[in-house]
Amino acid sequence: MAAGAHMEFDGSGWAEGRIELLPPSEGWSLLSPEPEARIDEHRWAHQARVFFGAELTLVQKKAYPSGTTPMTDAVEVDIGRTSSSSSSTPRAASRVLVMTVPLDRAPLVRAAAAAGVRAIGGRGFDALLARARRVWQVREPPIAGDDARAPLVVTAVLAAVLLAPVVPPGEATIFGVKGARERLQRLGW
Repeated sequence: MAAGAHMEFDGSGWAEGRIELLPPSEGWSLLSPEPEARIDEHRWAHQARVFFGAELTLVQKKAYPSGTTPMTDAVEVDIGRTSSSSSSTPRAASRVLVMTVPLDRAPLVRAAAAAGVRAIGGRGFDALLARARRVWQVREPPIAGDDARAPLVVTAVLAAVLLAPVVPPGEATIFGVKGARERLQRLGW
């Protein structure tokens, strides 16, 4: 299923149809060592609230009957500032699309990550890339709402939860949660 197409979800909240990632220039890509496509709303929301001053909710609630997980998946995520954030004007939540596939189905992302590692001289990210088993991608721009920072906020949350390095869209670099936090700070989050 192409990334801008309307997605359908089954009774467990799993995306139906084939999930095709965007080119690395059109989304924030994360390389996770975890092989499963498990989406833990409680954990994601906790990280968002505690470490990023954000409220995160999944539009499609996920269930994993018998402990199984899908090979590929997608979810729409609503993200916004917590009401206690220092922002003077609270904004409504923005919605972003998150997709995930096994690393072997994302050769363009793997190549962009390898280029990012070379561009920064390794710095330990070469080891993280070697351990990667799954790619998560946050589409740029948001699919609803007016906060252009929303995809980066979700990316930062996922980097923290998944312990996954980030390949930003259209840049030859790679960074972790610290780099994502610094970018958000520069954008006033």
